[in-house]
Amino acid sequence: MVKLRSYQEEAVEAVRRAYVDGCRRVLFVLPTGGGKTVVFSHITQSAAARGNRVLLLVHRVELLDQASRSLGAMGVRHGVIAAGRSMNLSAPVQVASVQTLARRLHHLPHDHFQLAIVDESHHATAGTWSKTLQHFSHARVLGVTATPCRADGRGLGEMFDEMVLGPSSAWLTEQGYLAASRVFAPPIGFSAKGLRKRMGDFDMKQASEELGGRSIMGDAVSHYRKHLEGQTAIAFCCSVAHAEAVAEAFRGQGVNAASIDGSMDAATRRGLLEALGSGELKVLTSCSLIGEGVDVPSVAGCILLRPTQSLSLHLQMIGRCLRPQEGKTSVILDHVGNIQRLGHHLDEQEWTLDGVKKKERDSAPSVKVCPKCFAAMGSRASECEECGYKFVVEKRELVTVEGELVEVDRDGLPFGGFKKGDIVRHSNGNAYEVFRRTLSCSSDTSEYYDCKKPGHLGGNLWCIKATNLTLVSRPNPAKQARREQGSAQTMEDLIAVGMRRGMKNPRAWAFHVMKGREQKRERRHMAGAMA
Repeated sequence: MVKLRSYQEEAVEAVRRAYVDGCRRVLFVLPTGGGKTVVFSHITQSAAARGNRVLLLVHRVELLDQASRSLGAMGVRHGVIAAGRSMNLSAPVQVASVQTLARRLHHLPHDHFQLAIVDESHHATAGTWSKTLQHFSHARVLGVTATPCRADGRGLGEMFDEMVLGPSSAWLTEQGYLAASRVFAPPIGFSAKGLRKRMGDFDMKQASEELGGRSIMGDAVSHYRKHLEGQTAIAFCCSVAHAEAVAEAFRGQGVNAASIDGSMDAATRRGLLEALGSGELKVLTSCSLIGEGVDVPSVAGCILLRPTQSLSLHLQMIGRCLRPQEGKTSVILDHVGNIQRLGHHLDEQEWTLDGVKKKERDSAPSVKVCPKCFAAMGSRASECEECGYKFVVEKRELVTVEGELVEVDRDGLPFGGFKKGDIVRHSNGNAYEVFRRTLSCSSDTSEYYDCKKPGHLGGNLWCIKATNLTLVSRPNPAKQARREQGSAQTMEDLIAVGMRRGMKNPRAWAFHVMKGREQKRERRHMAGAMA
């Protein structure tokens, strides 16, 4: 019997409450290595024990095998739907490859399953996934992922009604559920500035050409020898050819390495992963095959040779070496600037179903790199955690405003500057909400703001000089999103909210929200009648 950790038990209870409250499609978020498979396997076991038929959807054979092993360890009788295998629909639980099931949907009635669980559900908006979930539209849906965002920053609100958040990577690391880590950003002279963009990320063909030089491959090997000598590591590359060349570079320096790709049969791929797990193979290189679902706790290092703009891919790659093992401290070698571009993996993430706005995606994360040992850490660090180097405090940047120099803060706003939605306090003691910045009240260069009393929908504006205001609080994006959705009471209002959030199908999302509200009201009415 598998015993859940306390935070996993809390997650199971939170998912159950969401369904009781009327949500039909719930998204559970837990960082890589936190035990998502254990959580959804437990939920599957409980649902099957109550007489429900459960579908578990995955998109790769490694994930299918992992889920099947987890269910087997819990004693859950299940069938497997995959290419080359016949279906045994008598089992209450089916673990299915989404590609295979999509071709066999005509064999199963629409109401066959009462619960559908989607592993790595940040892929759930793709055509094959949508087609499959629409076929089983009567089933409740549980999505599980470590990264609830897509490469283009769009959220998963069009697929899910509610998000259940597990603990952060930083908390899991502090508690020992994830391995401690050291992060280095070796200076190899690579810059992503000239790379073309394609489908929300860098053009991997061009990146492969840029990163294919012998100096970069040699540098990757030398840094491996310096920080990971004798330990196992996974190297993430731009293409199959790039991965093969990097593996050859390691072998040329006496390090046992191999490349893995999707053209290999399942047995060959499984053998390579087992060799990595045993330590027989020291470095395994890949283009995109081992970004998700690979559970090899002995892997001590992650070598980033693939530049990306995708926060999801960034965290998934690093997560491959964070599985805990006694005495293990993982090492992340970033040769392509992903850490500076997307942030440290222990940074707090404000996940929402709305996704990440472009302005937020493009803003620089708070990371600095030690010029002496090249360790990466938070920008507020005054001393390097690795070598003790003391950072020199730089003077604040100055900008010119109407002939007058004004010191700016890290957001690029003049000191004393405020943003729309900020709650400020006037020198007379009254609290106001910032509505907009205005320069129409004075001919000098002082800042003025139109402010209103918190809660007022319009009118009652006061134009106040910035020097008379102090910041009380800034709005939480997640709370703002929930408040906006809650204030939308009609179908038209919800569609307008969905359009403002950039949803692909705001009408479908609005329909799900309204339907969930109706079901919740019906349950409350029934509960009141029974009382």
